[in-house]
Amino acid sequence: MDRSLAVAVSNAGAVMVRGTFHRHCSPRQRPLSGNASGGRWGPEGAYPVLYLGRPIESVVVEAYRHLVEPTEGMKPEMVGPRKVVTCELAISNVLDLRDEGNRATVGLSLADVTGAVGDYEACQQVGLAAHQLEMHGIIAPAATGLGETLAIFERHLPADEQPAVLGEETWDGLPADPRTEAEAKPRGSEQERSKGATE
Repeated sequence: MDRSLAVAVSNAGAVMVRGTFHRHCSPRQRPLSGNASGGRWGPEGAYPVLYLGRPIESVVVEAYRHLVEPTEGMKPEMVGPRKVVTCELAISNVLDLRDEGNRATVGLSLADVTGAVGDYEACQQVGLAAHQLEMHGIIAPAATGLGETLAIFERHLPADEQPAVLGEETWDGLPADPRTEAEAKPRGSEQERSKGATE
């Protein structure tokens, strides 16, 4: 382990994370099972990570980023069925990278934690340090630009902090892209916007 990075991660401190989170996965996967295939907060083969997000719009955009955008000619309706899981959790000892000061402490910028799919090296080094310090996970701004991503280190999560499934549904093809819907949403008149700003 990089000792200086481990010290930095330790100095950044940890928080308790509570609330409702979501994930999408293959219908063949267990609802809340991570994997070690590699991602932003864990190198391939290093340790299993369970990635969750909130709000649900962030999870939809993440599906587009991983399942549609990397493949030329791919369309959302061509994506096979996806299971969408909603869970409730209260997890302690989580590295909070939503905070700009904490990101600076561990040597990461907002661009690092929200970078392109596959551009993970800097974040993976922080993930390795946090995992080796036996932290329970990392919470950071979502790469989608919407909400938050929670990466849970399954091997360190106590039995009494396991997420509880609240519900499951199936996507037959992906829902509409929230980014497109936001761009198409009418902005209203200048007068209406001014009125709203003063209320």
